[in-house]
Amino acid sequence: MARENQGLQIALIIFVMLTIVLGITTFVFFRQYQDADLAANEAQQKAREDSAALNIIQEENNRIKALIGLPATLDIDAVEAKHKEDMSTYAGNYPEDSQFYSTVLPYLAKTVDDRSMELVGAKDEIQTLKDQLVVLESTKQPQVAKFQAQAVQLGSDLAKVTDDFNDRREIILTDQGKIQGQLQESRKKASLALSKVETKLLETNGRLQKLAQLNKQKSIKLDSMVKETFDVPDGEIRWVNQRAGTVWISLGQLDSLQRQTTFSVYPADTTNLTTAGKKASIEVTQILGPHTAAARVLEDQIADPIMIGDKIHTPIWSPGEQKRFALAGLIDIDGDGKSDQHTVRNLITMNGGVVDCEIDESGKRIGQMSVNTRYIVLGKAPDAKGKPEVIAGYTRMIGDADRLGIKKISLAELLNKMGWKNQSPVIRFGRGSNPADFRAKPADGVPRTSTGNVSDAFNRRNPPARSRTGRGSAY
Repeated sequence: MARENQGLQIALIIFVMLTIVLGITTFVFFRQYQDADLAANEAQQKAREDSAALNIIQEENNRIKALIGLPATLDIDAVEAKHKEDMSTYAGNYPEDSQFYSTVLPYLAKTVDDRSMELVGAKDEIQTLKDQLVVLESTKQPQVAKFQAQAVQLGSDLAKVTDDFNDRREIILTDQGKIQGQLQESRKKASLALSKVETKLLETNGRLQKLAQLNKQKSIKLDSMVKETFDVPDGEIRWVNQRAGTVWISLGQLDSLQRQTTFSVYPADTTNLTTAGKKASIEVTQILGPHTAAARVLEDQIADPIMIGDKIHTPIWSPGEQKRFALAGLIDIDGDGKSDQHTVRNLITMNGGVVDCEIDESGKRIGQMSVNTRYIVLGKAPDAKGKPEVIAGYTRMIGDADRLGIKKISLAELLNKMGWKNQSPVIRFGRGSNPADFRAKPADGVPRTSTGNVSDAFNRRNPPARSRTGRGSAY
């Protein structure tokens, strides 16, 4: 019995404990339910407020879409696409950062107003042009009538001219046929005449070739003859005054000798003047008689003085003969690069010669060469970089000299043969100077030191007791 009560007590205790736990659990769940219900009510209230605000925003969006002319069913992407399309179409020139309907519409309105004003001005101008056109239409009718009358008259004149042209054309065709026949006949005659001319030309060419060969042979013979006369002395020394530097020569008035004629002096035993070297130069100062003249010594050698019987010669002058010359190239005597052509021309004329032909600084030929021209004096040939006209003139002159068989002689050879000496040498300073002009030179009258090789010029020579004229002796 006691055990049963103990079991009941334990069961009762367990029941009471379960009841307490159940009550606590029920209280906790009820509390959580109340909190959840309150939160649900607040969420529903918030949802209702948000739904109302969303409805308001949606309504405003729909009103904005309606204001810009878009259906309310379009989403925001479609609206942006439409906005971009409108801005590209109607406001392409407007700044991109200001492309909004609120700013673009005034811009477009202003543009439309400006175009409207321009249109009004254009309409006024069109109206003015229409008025002017009406005036022109009213004044052109008489002119049109006049032009039509002139056109009718011109048509009549054209018909007459056409008929006249056709008549003349028939005449010309007839004449052309006659001329064609005459032309064929003339061609036949011309062909026969041409064949005769060609035959004569062949015969003439043959004769020219024979003449050219003959001329060549004569030129060779003439050149040999000229060379022979060129080597013959013109005269000799008759009397010498070494102290006064004067000589007498065997040429005078009857030999057509002129003052200032210069000669080269050669030893008395010289047999060939071409190969012999000159020993002195003299210049005629006075004509003393028919075959006597006085001359001054221009240049001589102390070791080989001028002696009685020495030969004299110049290529410019010959007794009783007037030699003719031509000058070609740069005639430069003193080597300063400047032309001394006038000096050489004067030397030739003073010595009794004649200058037939020469070339000036521009390349123009002065005078003309002929078969009577004896020598062509060659100066320095023009440089390849010089004036073309000067080069052409020099080339033509040399070619003409070759065709005429004129003997060529260099400027240096001419001056040496005629015994000319520059009495006023030019000394240049600076870059163009010649070092030889500043070298020490022995005083006049002082002989140079011998090198040991004594030439035949130093052999003792005994002058004759008296000169050939019998007027004096050598000093």
